Amino acid sequence: MSIEYESLKKKYFELFDGKLEYFDFIITDVLFAYKEISEIIKKQEIKRVLEVGCGTGILIRELKENFKDVDFTGLDPNQSGFHHYEKISEKILKLDKSININKCSIENFNFKGKYDLIFSFNVFEHVDNQDEYILRTMSLLENKGLNIIFAPNYDFPYEPHFLIPILLNKKLTKKIFRKRIENYESKNNEKGLWDALKFTGKSSIKKFLNKKNIDFEFDQEIYDRMIKRAEEDKFFYKRQGLAAKLAIFGKKIYLDKLIFNFLKIPHPYFKLTITK
Repeated sequence: MSIEYESLKKKYFELFDGKLEYFDFIITDVLFAYKEISEIIKKQEIKRVLEVGCGTGILIRELKENFKDVDFTGLDPNQSGFHHYEKISEKILKLDKSININKCSIENFNFKGKYDLIFSFNVFEHVDNQDEYILRTMSLLENKGLNIIFAPNYDFPYEPHFLIPILLNKKLTKKIFRKRIENYESKNNEKGLWDALKFTGKSSIKKFLNKKNIDFEFDQEIYDRMIKRAEEDKFFYKRQGLAAKLAIFGKKIYLDKLIFNFLKIPHPYFKLTITK
């Protein structure tokens, strides 16, 4: 039930109009996300799954092909047009009429049933009202259902989209790195990306969940898996640049133990599992 880069390239590369860098950007995330989610489906009694922010739709198509008894739904309003996901998803829908993708936000999504699993990858930091997002997704879960969020942890002073350190706050960081931010948004056709990002960290999320008496757990091993990904995935390694090199080097000399275990500096990425 695993998937590989080369097999996905044969199936989907032509949908990307020959843009290898763009294809690698999407597919390497699909490979990582597939491994994470497929492991959950194997271990749990999952019958109905919702992906929030399904983007191209490739991930839920691959999951559906390998878990035929599970019902998968994708949700993505494509309002920002970031990475031109909608163009790819339209091509995917033409290839596979059975794929269920709804072009609306989670707030406007109407569904009479409930889901056993709701998940999102690198979407939470783009959500305008994150507290409402958590409550809304919780309302769509079956009892004992899982709501899983993968996202950057902004308690760690680093912005992974632009690959820059966060200097005190978002406003000051933009002032200092304005040219780099503008160049990135222009190159990737993502105007407004910086302003739309929500610099939310684990600490504030944890505070909200405790206030609402919601059962949750942060995966303490996700950082190790991200390092392993950087070591094994040359496309992800290249994309993360200096950050990946420093992370791998730090782990080899056990600097990560000093930073995260002794000094208690937060990990730069989190996986949050909320149980209803």
